[in-house]
Amino acid sequence: MNPFMKIMQLFGMMTVTVLGMLVLLLVTPDLEDSLLRVVGRYRHRHALSHSAVGQPDLSSPEVSNLDLLDTNIRGPALDHGRRAFSPWPFSAECARFQVHFARPRSLPMTALVSFPGSGNTWLRYLIETASGVFTGSVYTDRQIISKGFYGEAVSPDCGCTAVQKTHGFSVAGVVPLAAAQRAAEVRVFRGRGILLLRNPYEALISYRNFLYGGHTGFAPRTRFQGPEWERFASQLALVWRELAATWANYTHADEATLLHFERLRLEPSSELRRLLRFLRLAVDERRLACVLRHADGPFRRPPASSQQALFSARDPFSKKLHKILDQVIHDLDRTIQKRGWGRIPTHLYKFYTGNLHHNVSDVH
Repeated sequence: MNPFMKIMQLFGMMTVTVLGMLVLLLVTPDLEDSLLRVVGRYRHRHALSHSAVGQPDLSSPEVSNLDLLDTNIRGPALDHGRRAFSPWPFSAECARFQVHFARPRSLPMTALVSFPGSGNTWLRYLIETASGVFTGSVYTDRQIISKGFYGEAVSPDCGCTAVQKTHGFSVAGVVPLAAAQRAAEVRVFRGRGILLLRNPYEALISYRNFLYGGHTGFAPRTRFQGPEWERFASQLALVWRELAATWANYTHADEATLLHFERLRLEPSSELRRLLRFLRLAVDERRLACVLRHADGPFRRPPASSQQALFSARDPFSKKLHKILDQVIHDLDRTIQKRGWGRIPTHLYKFYTGNLHHNVSDVH
């Protein structure tokens, strides 16, 4: 082939590549839009369902025998015919550990529910690598699929993933007025779930960063100033409280459990062991040691950043926001105590002052 034809061939390949990237960007749905569509679908499901939240139907094929007795805790039935993922391929000690799908209908649906920005994706990484079973989602985020979260691409009711990520009604940015609407997703999951709770001050900052900087980027500092930031934080503080309160109020017995992000960060080994017991999945000590050795996962923001330095010097939360956020923390603390989930570890909450001057219980 002469030089001219080689140049033309190279130019053609580059053109096709660029066009392909443009098409991918155009056809990839916006994540926030997909979240809102899921909320609508769940509301529709609830409208068709009139059954109360209660104990799972033990005759259902979606309920594994692993649910019945603590003595049945064991490794899940894995589907070795499907694609697996190696989270630590370059580690001499940990490369042999893989993440698999469970066999279809072998695991019950279990919500991993949290307010956005609470560390849901990080916890999914820890559960997947500790259990060896993929986690799922009610959304479809192509970016995390590309990092090996293959359960993101399957139906959340496949019975082949350990838990299914959801943010419930919080992605709509408002609290549904009717109790039935607030509890709609609890019904979808038949009351079974893990509630991941994070300091709302830091969850709001993290969510803001995600909206403007993606999974690992940061929002411009101007996004934490002015009337729009005040509206965003004050409205979503109420959503943070009501999402958690809904799962506390509409689940029973041992169907659901609470996990504090701050305790997971301080004590990942004991918290992961507790979650695996809740999920009726066995603990492999060698695998768990690898998880703790590689605990950060692929989507953690840099621990030291200019944003953290800025917020240490200038509190992004006004006095009004402090009153609202401190109050919703206090309100939820009382709710989860009634549920039997203990106290919120407010001593680990950055920005929290504990000064209650303003009651927001009746604000919607």
